[in-house]
Amino acid sequence: MQRHHAGPCATLSRTLSPDMMITPAVLDLFGRVCPPASDLPAQWVGDLAGEWSARRGDGGDIHQAAHASAWLWGQVQNLQAMQLGLDASDSELCRAAEELATKCASMRQLHQLPLQRDFWEEYIVPEAMARVCKTQGVEPPKIGKLVTPEGAAARMSDDLWWRRKLRAVYGRAVEVAAIELGRVSKTREIYASNQTCERRAQQIERNTAAMEATTAVNELGQEFTLAELAAKGPSNKAIRRAELMTRIAGFERIAQGHQHAGLFLTMTCPSRMHKMRMAGRDAVPNPKYDGTNPREAGQYLGKVWARIRAKLHREGVKLYGFRIAEPQHDGTPHWHMLVFHESGHGQIIRDVVRAYALADSGTERGAAEHRCDFKAIDAEKGTAAGYIAKYVSKNIDGYRVETDLHGNDCITASQRVEAWATTWGIRQFQQIGGPPVGPWRELRRVESVPENAPQYMQDAWSAVNKLQVIEGRELASVSWDRYVKAQGGVFCGRRYRVRVAMRQRHGETNRYREQACPVAMGVECVERELYKPAHMQHIPSAFAERTTLWIADSVRHTWAISRGTGSRIGAGAERLPPRTRVNNCTAGTEAVQAGRSEMGEKAPENVMNIRVVVHVNEAMRV
Repeated sequence: MQRHHAGPCATLSRTLSPDMMITPAVLDLFGRVCPPASDLPAQWVGDLAGEWSARRGDGGDIHQAAHASAWLWGQVQNLQAMQLGLDASDSELCRAAEELATKCASMRQLHQLPLQRDFWEEYIVPEAMARVCKTQGVEPPKIGKLVTPEGAAARMSDDLWWRRKLRAVYGRAVEVAAIELGRVSKTREIYASNQTCERRAQQIERNTAAMEATTAVNELGQEFTLAELAAKGPSNKAIRRAELMTRIAGFERIAQGHQHAGLFLTMTCPSRMHKMRMAGRDAVPNPKYDGTNPREAGQYLGKVWARIRAKLHREGVKLYGFRIAEPQHDGTPHWHMLVFHESGHGQIIRDVVRAYALADSGTERGAAEHRCDFKAIDAEKGTAAGYIAKYVSKNIDGYRVETDLHGNDCITASQRVEAWATTWGIRQFQQIGGPPVGPWRELRRVESVPENAPQYMQDAWSAVNKLQVIEGRELASVSWDRYVKAQGGVFCGRRYRVRVAMRQRHGETNRYREQACPVAMGVECVERELYKPAHMQHIPSAFAERTTLWIADSVRHTWAISRGTGSRIGAGAERLPPRTRVNNCTAGTEAVQAGRSEMGEKAPENVMNIRVVVHVNEAMRV
């Protein structure tokens, strides 16, 4: 899968930046010092030559020249170690994935003796496939509680599994090389290399075409393309942005109601994690750079924040809000956080954040001024949601933001940011404090809740679902703050009340013939109540306690998938049976009737998707 390219001399002049003055003599010396470099793509040869020339200097210092040559050979060997070419497209990655999956699948057909079949399939075949993974730099599946030997072999025989792994490994290897050569910077290829952005665009285009050519039909006869279905969820950038802003605005209303203060803070990485630094308007190499890649830098910020949260918890300081991770011009991540807190805790938060954020290289130049920054939210100057809106938009779709911080078109910048986050596996948005968003999304799939359900369950449902506007009543809008209140408040932690109800799929298997994971089936809550059983009717003041499990089933459908060249099912399209990954049907009327029989007289007659399970405790109260 290694591809060869023309030598560097023919095309080098088109790839060097204007500030790289490479004379023909230097270029000739470059080719003689490292002949294998001529097999690399021309744009990479240009960067290598420029960086090598800068490291070598005028050649008068023999030790400096030797170090430059050693660096050059190391870089070339790393680049040539990639099994695919440096400029491989996403289509080439997909073809390579198919070849590797076929190679692994063929191993299951070799040397299988009837008396040793189980031993072969459980030990020998997965080990042979694992060696194929390691040759590509891919970590093989770890056999354990969730992954069986057969499942591991099935994964390594699946081209979709290989696609995901190759995209991650290859994409990060290319980015590491691009960062090392100084290609990722404000003055050249901002946030991520052009190759990574182009490959990500090809992947999105391929996925979009596949979804538009795939049609799903449910049991009601409703027919949609997968692209239409995807546009109805958080994968739609507009919906994702609107949901984030709804949650941020809800937190702000809670802060206003409790007279909590708001704080916008920024944390950046130490200088040693930045490959490039700005010198005026130019991006120049940072001599302190230690080779940390963006994923490692993101993990560093995560560890720092974990220590900050632990310290604040010990001090009795509680926070809620949002965290946004975005790249600086050279791809190094930094964090913006909008947090709300009780009044009077502002200085403690600043001191703790500053102490932990500057624990690494805190005395370096500019650390105190730039490594962590604090801005108190002033209601007279604007809302907290309005302040953070530009960061949300810039990192999703560039909506109503013309340019980014560096003057680039924000739509193009958001696409590069998305490619950066996907390549490095960095989570861009994360909630701090408050109840999780999972029940919020699941409640949107619940048609109704019974009148005799716990009041907080009814409040959570009404806060999530849009109701009919009746004379401008307040119940007519989605409200994250009312949802948080119904869940037990912004500081409920893991004690939130309404949870996602999961269903075990007994007898069903996943793509790799393993036990299928549980799927969401609705929402549930547990309520303790006092009641008077039949044998205690004669005792006026005696009651028994029981635990009632309320389960509201969400509306889900069984989908039949057909794939064709059009966006709708045609006469020649193949109709496939329902698959586990898109079969999210709920129990029918029989299950609802069974729930009613368990509830007895308390069964809700006006709702068809509610089940109540009652557990009676031994304890009685008199």
